[in-house]
Amino acid sequence: MIKNKRLFVILSVVILALSLIFTINFKSFLSVFEDSTTRVILIDPGHGGIDGGACSSDGVCEKNINLSISLKLDELLKKDGYKVVLTRYEDSGLYTEGKSVRDKKIEDLNKRVAMKKDTECDLFVSIHLNKFPQADCKGAQVWYSRHEDSMNFANLVQENLITDLDPSNKRKAKPAETHYKVLRSNDTMPGVIVECGFLSNNEEAKKLSTDEYQTKIAESLYKSISMYFKNGEN
Repeated sequence: MIKNKRLFVILSVVILALSLIFTINFKSFLSVFEDSTTRVILIDPGHGGIDGGACSSDGVCEKNINLSISLKLDELLKKDGYKVVLTRYEDSGLYTEGKSVRDKKIEDLNKRVAMKKDTECDLFVSIHLNKFPQADCKGAQVWYSRHEDSMNFANLVQENLITDLDPSNKRKAKPAETHYKVLRSNDTMPGVIVECGFLSNNEEAKKLSTDEYQTKIAESLYKSISMYFKNGEN
């Protein structure tokens, strides 16, 4: 009887140990699997720091709106399980103090380009605003890199922005070709620049300055990114 009890205890301990080992290994396996399938999105809020970007007639700077939209998009994507990295999280540039303005801008651009490679991102989205001498120009405009999948993603973004923001917008996604170093360099992943609207258009500038409109832009971009990956484009 005592031997049977000892045998039962030993078997129970062995079974418990094996169960723990299996559970730990299975969780480790799931962790590796999830990490290997998590999409990495690099969001680039254009300008920042000394570089305000375009400005509206009443002094609203592009850099602040770019950052606000990017942070909203960051939150939406993270809630859906994406790994998200921003080139900046505050009103600052990616440069070393003490340099000339020109050298700061060069360093800033080079560091943004380097982050595309360093993060090994699956998608690059740069957020900007437009400005043009003709004040009647308006509407979101998407530019895409030379990567083979960029055009499909850009068309999706452009179509959704038109649907979600302004159905009267007749703009089409355009190839950046040799323009825009931030798209041209390290283009091993699909990449786009999203010009979310024109600060030179007073009506659109007022919309772009509101939290509600910035949220609509972020939601539209989130929808496009989700559709792109879930439709098996990449």
